[in-house]
Amino acid sequence: MAVRKLLQSWQYDFTLSGFARQRQGGFLSRAEALLAEKRAREDLLSGARKLLFREGYAQYMAATRMKDRARDAYEHVWRRIEPELGHLYVEQIDTSALDAFKRSLPAHLGPRSINHHLILIRAVLRFLWKRSGLKSVPYVPMESVPKKHVDWYTRQERDQLLEGLFRLEPQWYLFYYLTTRLGLRTGEVYAIALRQFRREPPQLVVDQAVQRGTKTRDARLISRKNDEAYVLDLTADVLAAVDWHVGEGYCGPEFLFSKTGVFPRYIDSHVRPLKLVQQKLGLRMLSHHKVGRHSVASQAVTGGESVKAVQAQLGHRSEQSTHQYAHLGSGAQRRLVEALKPSRAPHEGARDIDPTTVSRNGGRIDVRAAFADTKSPETVDLHVNRPSADSTHRRLVDADGDPDSPIGSSTPT
Repeated sequence: MAVRKLLQSWQYDFTLSGFARQRQGGFLSRAEALLAEKRAREDLLSGARKLLFREGYAQYMAATRMKDRARDAYEHVWRRIEPELGHLYVEQIDTSALDAFKRSLPAHLGPRSINHHLILIRAVLRFLWKRSGLKSVPYVPMESVPKKHVDWYTRQERDQLLEGLFRLEPQWYLFYYLTTRLGLRTGEVYAIALRQFRREPPQLVVDQAVQRGTKTRDARLISRKNDEAYVLDLTADVLAAVDWHVGEGYCGPEFLFSKTGVFPRYIDSHVRPLKLVQQKLGLRMLSHHKVGRHSVASQAVTGGESVKAVQAQLGHRSEQSTHQYAHLGSGAQRRLVEALKPSRAPHEGARDIDPTTVSRNGGRIDVRAAFADTKSPETVDLHVNRPSADSTHRRLVDADGDPDSPIGSSTPT
């Protein structure tokens, strides 16, 4: 019998001619054991060799094209994955194994950090599945990441920042002018060269960036993200700012922000001037990314620009990426309410009516007079769900005994 019931689980046990005995237990049901037995027979007959997860990871890293910084990040994450999952066969990486792996991670890791590990595991499994090394990709239980509020500068705050930079840190003025006007990434701003500008028509070709270095590697010039260049149309004020920067002698022969063509290892020279100006002006302490891309996208969407236009400005492949940057200000919601205002509301012709009167069946009732015998107008309780016992008694008396009482009127309401 190929499948048998053990004390607390099910086991398959079979032998094929020319192969050693195949036996494995621990299955929760007979159907699960039969399915595992079928797969084991197919693997033996097809000559397929079982692949360890660490071997699959090595194949994925060798075959996948990625930048050095992304490769460094994956290698850092793999150090925690390998002791727990590296020795397992790829067929054994299922949802229960991933749940056990999540429990083995340090307690101080947040949901976003845990997802970084799961993303790599899922990428390796999908890579093997596409290459017929795995019959199906198991469900990967990702952690729920709470959405954080992202701060950004309004146009007024942006103008204050630029004015402060022009007075206090003039050599960094153009750096942040391009950042806050065009929404470029940090590496893209550092990499701007004079050759990237076109005068007729005024444009900027964004085709390269500076990659942040590490302890063992210097910063270096690379192609732009996704190896895709895009062109931004410019206005006269941007070209005037570039001409001023060059005229002041702040640029080099090739790059706007490097006189020697060498960039800081961690491309963080712009951080200190920004914090200095923010502190002196009393502005919110926001990073370059929030001052630049988040603020440009949010200001544009709040001002009524379409998401497609913002997507083209930021150079995003997907509109979903743009939505992560475009945060609406209060002005956008207020303009929406104003745009949906009817051409003439019915109540607008009744603005001369005394607000203390209420219309009922063509007539008017003085609210103050109606409650004059109970409470003062300043303290009267108009909550219909909780009338006081005294006021209820008075209303019943008036309804029965006073035909002129508004409550006792026979007119249906």
